[in-house]
Amino acid sequence: MKVKCIDNKKKYLAEAASPENLKRGSDLLYENLIIGREYNVYGMIVNHGQICYYISDREYCHFPVARPANLFIIIDHRLSRYWIFGTIEAFENYPLWIFPEWLNEPYFQDNLTDYEEREVKIFKSYKELMDLEFPDSSIIEVAQIGDNEWLICPMCNDAWRYNNIMHALVKCPNCLKILNNPRYKNEYPHL
Repeated sequence: MKVKCIDNKKKYLAEAASPENLKRGSDLLYENLIIGREYNVYGMIVNHGQICYYISDREYCHFPVARPANLFIIIDHRLSRYWIFGTIEAFENYPLWIFPEWLNEPYFQDNLTDYEEREVKIFKSYKELMDLEFPDSSIIEVAQIGDNEWLICPMCNDAWRYNNIMHALVKCPNCLKILNNPRYKNEYPHL
C-alpha cells in the first residue's frame, strides 16, 4: 500500500476522541511529513475510530509511526502480503493490519520503539520487503535479464541470482541501487 501526503497539520480525531485529547493536540504539526511525498504503508490501525497508517518519515527510520489517514490520499490500494489482521488490547481493542510479530508478541512495539536490536532487525527486514513489493513511479531504471535465474544491474554491471516475480522492485546487492524488476507479474494491472 502506498499513500501520498496532502497535509501535515494535526487533524482532529473522530467523534470518539475525548475533548481533552483534541484540545491538547490541536496545535501540533506533523512537520516530518512532506506534502506531495509518497510513503509506503507498513501497517494500519483503527485508533479511537480513525484509521492511521504506519509509515516511516524522515526522523523515525528504525520504526514506523502511526499518522492519521486524512493526511494522505491512497495511490496504491493493495495491502501488503506480509500483513495479518488482529487486535491489540490496551484500554480498548484496536484493530490492526501489520506484520505477525507486532501482533503476536506482547511487547514487540515497546521493544521496537526502545531500539531493541532484535525488534529493529525484524522491522527493517519487513520494511525492505514491503519497500520492494509494489511499483514506484520515481524508479526509472530496470534490471536487465541475464538468463532464467540471473539479473544484471545496469548501473554497476554486477549480476545476481533472482527469479522472484512477486516484487515489483529489486535491489542490486553490489551498489544497492533500487531497480524495476523485469520479471514482475502485476496481478492487478488496473491498480
